[in-house]
Amino acid sequence: MPTLILARHAKAEAPAAGLDDSARALELIGRKASTRLGQVIAEAGYTPTLALVSPSVRTQQTWKLMAAGLPACETVTEDELYETHVGGILEVLHGLGDTDTVVIVGHEPTSSAAAAHLAGPGSDKTALQRVAHGLPTATAAVLEFDCPWSEVTSRCGRLVAVLSGRDVEE
Repeated sequence: MPTLILARHAKAEAPAAGLDDSARALELIGRKASTRLGQVIAEAGYTPTLALVSPSVRTQQTWKLMAAGLPACETVTEDELYETHVGGILEVLHGLGDTDTVVIVGHEPTSSAAAAHLAGPGSDKTALQRVAHGLPTATAAVLEFDCPWSEVTSRCGRLVAVLSGRDVEE
């Protein structure tokens, strides 16, 4: 059963004059939360074999720290994920082939919008409510599908969980 984990990057430094948005790095709490998110995903029984990661510094750092808890996962940087929309996520999904569990490390508002767009009948109501308010940093929405990636479309998945790595101390 194809499973998609849509993860938002962890807390990054604030935008600043002269700092390109894509160059913003994680704060210390974001580094801790990234590591924890990887652990939480593994503890929930998910074992992604492919990670598609936006090229921004904060998403790359988030994934590298998450990956410590998710071994044997191939990593691909997808330039299209930096400033995309739900349609861009769907295009990426349609090209996945036989991969079983995929994690996409990206940005808001696209991550929560994609989760809401894909969530259909049988979705967890609490998870839907959480996604409706946007995914906080270091949080992931998990969706399961009964169709191949090439057929994923609006409301065809089940949003089964929202997982967080935010339970760390500064």
